[in-house]
Amino acid sequence: MIEALLIAAVLVAFFRQRARLQGLERRLNELEAAFRVAGGQAAIPPAVPDAPSAAVEQAAPGRPPEGSTDEAVQGSQDTVPATVASPVPARRPGIEERLGARWAVWVGGLALAFGGLLLVRYSIEQDLIGPRLRVALGALLAAGLAGAGEWLRRREQPIPLPAFTSANIPAVLTAAGTSTAFAVAYAAYSLYELIGPTTAFLLLGLLSVATMAAAALHGPALAGLGLVAALVSPLLVETDSPNAPALVVYLGFVAAASYAVARLRLWRWLAIAGAAGAMLWGLAITVGGSGGAAVAHTLLQAALAIGFLVADPHRGRSAGEALTDRFGSAVLAGFALLGIFAAAQLGFGLGRPLFAGALGLMLLAAACRFPPVAPAAASAALLAVGTLLTWPVEGEAGAEPITVLESMVAGTPLPAAVGTYLVSALLFGAGIAAMSLGRIVRGPDLRLVPAAWYLGAATLGPILELIVVYGRVTAFERSVPFALVAAALAAAFAGVARFFRVEEGRRVAAGRFRDVALLAVGATASAAIAALALGFTMALDRGVLTVSLALAALGTAYVSQRAAVPALRYVVGGLGIVVAARLAWDPRIMGGDLGRTPILNWLLFGYGVPAVSFWLAARILAATARDRIVPLCETLALLFSALLVSLQIRHALHDGDIYAARFDHLEAGLLVTQGLCFSLLTARLASRRAHPVYCVFSLGFATLSLLGAAGTLLLFENPFITGDRVAGGAVLNTLLPAYLIPAAAAAALAAGSRGVHPRAFVLAAAGLALVLEIAYACLQVRFLFQGPNVLFLRWTSDAELWTYSLVLIANGIALLAAGFLWDSREARLASAACIVAAVLKVFVIDLAGLEGLLRALSFVGLGLVLVGIGFVYQRLLAGRAGSPAADNPA
Repeated sequence: MIEALLIAAVLVAFFRQRARLQGLERRLNELEAAFRVAGGQAAIPPAVPDAPSAAVEQAAPGRPPEGSTDEAVQGSQDTVPATVASPVPARRPGIEERLGARWAVWVGGLALAFGGLLLVRYSIEQDLIGPRLRVALGALLAAGLAGAGEWLRRREQPIPLPAFTSANIPAVLTAAGTSTAFAVAYAAYSLYELIGPTTAFLLLGLLSVATMAAAALHGPALAGLGLVAALVSPLLVETDSPNAPALVVYLGFVAAASYAVARLRLWRWLAIAGAAGAMLWGLAITVGGSGGAAVAHTLLQAALAIGFLVADPHRGRSAGEALTDRFGSAVLAGFALLGIFAAAQLGFGLGRPLFAGALGLMLLAAACRFPPVAPAAASAALLAVGTLLTWPVEGEAGAEPITVLESMVAGTPLPAAVGTYLVSALLFGAGIAAMSLGRIVRGPDLRLVPAAWYLGAATLGPILELIVVYGRVTAFERSVPFALVAAALAAAFAGVARFFRVEEGRRVAAGRFRDVALLAVGATASAAIAALALGFTMALDRGVLTVSLALAALGTAYVSQRAAVPALRYVVGGLGIVVAARLAWDPRIMGGDLGRTPILNWLLFGYGVPAVSFWLAARILAATARDRIVPLCETLALLFSALLVSLQIRHALHDGDIYAARFDHLEAGLLVTQGLCFSLLTARLASRRAHPVYCVFSLGFATLSLLGAAGTLLLFENPFITGDRVAGGAVLNTLLPAYLIPAAAAAALAAGSRGVHPRAFVLAAAGLALVLEIAYACLQVRFLFQGPNVLFLRWTSDAELWTYSLVLIANGIALLAAGFLWDSREARLASAACIVAAVLKVFVIDLAGLEGLLRALSFVGLGLVLVGIGFVYQRLLAGRAGSPAADNPA
């Protein structure tokens, strides 16, 4: 009933709009005639004077003024419609036009699409016809709708109104027909079981490809419908024995059709959707455990992407004028990642290196042949590194090799078939470096950006492969053979750098190639430094990879300035990011056996050398420009410096054992002092250079220090609460570095942060200084009266209790004097807080706890102090009231 009402409403709306549609057609004819008159294709406007003006002569079509250029003629022709005739301005369609010309088409197409489904449903409910006849009638309806759409497309004239281009009747009819065809095919398979899985699979695939082919004539909506249907069709067909090779072939046809239509109509979104769908299906096939099908699918889809998205658009373009194709490069990078997952699922023979080599060769060939996709060389390097990283692990004797994920539990990184593994790594690295560097040598007109990608793949690729192989084979233990390999790699890079230096001198007149040669010199020289540092890491007993990379960053910064190659700054940044990642993964760079000598131990080498290296690299790079690389180097220098100081403190307090479980108030105080000093240092640097890095670090160090002081010195590690013994004499004891020195550092930070940080920051630092100073004074009193054990549960004498009042009053007087001396209202308010605390203490604690003379002295002393404070304030206010400034305010 609802369906009948819907169809009736559509028909009524259509006939009611018929008269209006005829009027609209007449109006369109008038507009078309006006446009033709305006363009000079119909009658010339009447009443042209016998002696036309210069302006009219210039505006007349086909008569350019004397001495004018082609551009001027074209410009005059473009302005003809505006000067000769004034066409009726096109108005926006109203509700009447929208109902009749656009919404009716949409609703009609939707009704037709649902009509096929409802007819099948009705026939099922009434049991009028059998399943075979239902399917046949549905197929006839689909064919009729698609045929009607094509017939109308060939016969109708295009509507010259942009507002109704989306209401294309032939496209709507064709989309309704294809939707009905998909429903009929699926019903024949799933509902009636008239066809088998293979037939249904092929039929749905053919319908999808045909839909995308029809989209080249009917518009993008049909293309999207066909692609979605083609990608979803395999999920609709269920079978007990899935055929993975057939699925690979089917997805190949789908991808080829989507790429072809996208290339024909210049629909990039369709190519993106097709590539994304192929990658998702590749992941599904890989997870499903079909290694051979995953390999075939990856190779086939990568070849199709290279052919349609790279080779066809960029053929015939010279290397000097080609810009980077980000879309094509991203697609190839996606297939490189898919190749890593597919290689990880292969067996344990030669299939893995052969597949990775074939895919990498395809990516390298595309990158070298077409410079717009030069990033594909880096994708090939990524594929090689990922394949070596996910290579299966050697199992126990007689057992099958295990995957890398399983080896995380077993703790055995040694790869299976070590010989094949090492040969594959050698061939991967040599092939990537040779093809990438050879492309630079063959291209004298190569641009800098593609050259940078080639050089990155040729230098970073082999180095990263060597690191992965070294870690997998030796578990990052000392290895002289690997050190020799690194030295040979460094020598090879040094030779290539020398070659490009000579080549630069020979081809100075080659323009861009000179810049490329300079970049190649810097990149290969930096790679030689990095390989040499890596060799030292492998040869030494300790894991000093972080130190080596930091030294390589310093060397690269030096080479970038000496060779005048700005692009090498990003190499320094890349090395810095690697070091930062290593530090985040495990801050314990030098292991546990650091030696027992304070300061002069392995911490000084492991953290001090990187700190100095990155600080010097920042200074070298800042001489020419302060880009993002300089703050990165400064950040790493500050991080390594902070870690060095904190670990040296822990090393000195725990007899060389930085992993000791013990932690006390002395160590907490020294760490708080360190954080406050670093905050003060970075605040002073921020005041001189006005760089946000220093401001952020200053705030960060201060925040950590504040939290550390509140959490450790005042609560968890406070000897008054924990009962820890205070070591030392009456004055020189552990309370001095734990509380008084941090208080002085906080006061210095408050003074040095004025004008650099917000006022709230300065007040917080000053407040921390006051709290730590009062805590020190009170704990020192406790230590003098109680000895090393200052636990609060012990008995307190009257003299000790009275001394605490004296401490609060003395602090209040000192703060009041400082407030008057430097005219600081905050200091005077802090003084008032101390005095109020003293008053409360005297009236609440001393009145009940003290007896005799000490009780009287508490009140007498407090009274004298309060009277003295009142006297000082009166004199101060009286002096201000009698001053000329007070009498004659400005």
